[in-house]
Amino acid sequence: MKPLIVFIVSVLILATLVLTAPDFLLSPGGLMKGHQSLKNNCLSCHQPLKGAASVQCLSCHKPSDIGFKSVSGKLITKNEGKVQFHKGLPEKTCIECHTDHKGIDAEKAIRSFRHELISKELLNNCSNCHAQKKPADEVHRFTRGNCGQCHNTSRWKPATFDHKQLTGISDKSCISCHKTDKPDDKLHISLSDNCNTCHGTKSWKPAAFDHGKLDASSGKNCIKCHKADQPNDSMHRLSRASCADCHNTNKWKPATFNHDRYFRLDGDHRASCRTCHANPGNYKIYTCYGCHEHSEAKIASEHREEGIYNYQNCMKCHRNGDGESRGKEGYWHKESDDD
Repeated sequence: MKPLIVFIVSVLILATLVLTAPDFLLSPGGLMKGHQSLKNNCLSCHQPLKGAASVQCLSCHKPSDIGFKSVSGKLITKNEGKVQFHKGLPEKTCIECHTDHKGIDAEKAIRSFRHELISKELLNNCSNCHAQKKPADEVHRFTRGNCGQCHNTSRWKPATFDHKQLTGISDKSCISCHKTDKPDDKLHISLSDNCNTCHGTKSWKPAAFDHGKLDASSGKNCIKCHKADQPNDSMHRLSRASCADCHNTNKWKPATFNHDRYFRLDGDHRASCRTCHANPGNYKIYTCYGCHEHSEAKIASEHREEGIYNYQNCMKCHRNGDGESRGKEGYWHKESDDD
């Protein structure tokens, strides 16, 4: 009998505490400052065995009054200019963003806001809520359309910008927004055209540059921009010719220069260019005397023995280092050791 009496007494004590001091017995934490008057009246917000429900919030807070009037009906003046968007939210969604029992600071009772809760009309008109956050720079001043076309609801950056959304500003005035992006090199300093002449709106590179826009002096001075592109081989190091003499403006390779067209560099003929071309500024001038016979007189003597008197242009007859030559009869033959 005694255990039953103890059980009944314990239940009565527990029920009494629940009714007289619920805040002390059941509360998971302190209420915010505005809800202090409800700390002993849990049923104002909570339904028995169901927890808190948004429908309970609406008994005191009218969505159309939030931000305009207090619960007591007093006008709120200190929040003038603050966006009022609660009236556009669906009813019974209060606890999606708000909670309680986090202490007297109301800011601690706000959960992360989810844009999925607001109406489609509000969702497509971001400036209703974010007017104060719109940057006052060139691109935002001349951008038409909704913020959501570039930004997402998770965070402002990164954004995906479509240049077609610009209005009231010429699509050829890139520099008005991209002044700090313009490289400070010789090429860009000398150009006065708009950025989109070479660049696209998705990324700076790759760019399509038209060399025809360069003036006469720059057009023949390739190395002014392409110094880093010059190969470090003997031919290019010694050459004083313009890149355009062999290369075109579309791409470096293939180049129009082919030494085999004049003389095939094989065997011992792969030495330095200076061996044959004493003046690197003009490769049309060459000499074979650096290696062969060492004098024009000896070359003359050998050729006259064969009845050849026009011997000044060696490559006219000799096209490679294998002894292959074109004789006076006009056909090619292989020179023997007895020749």
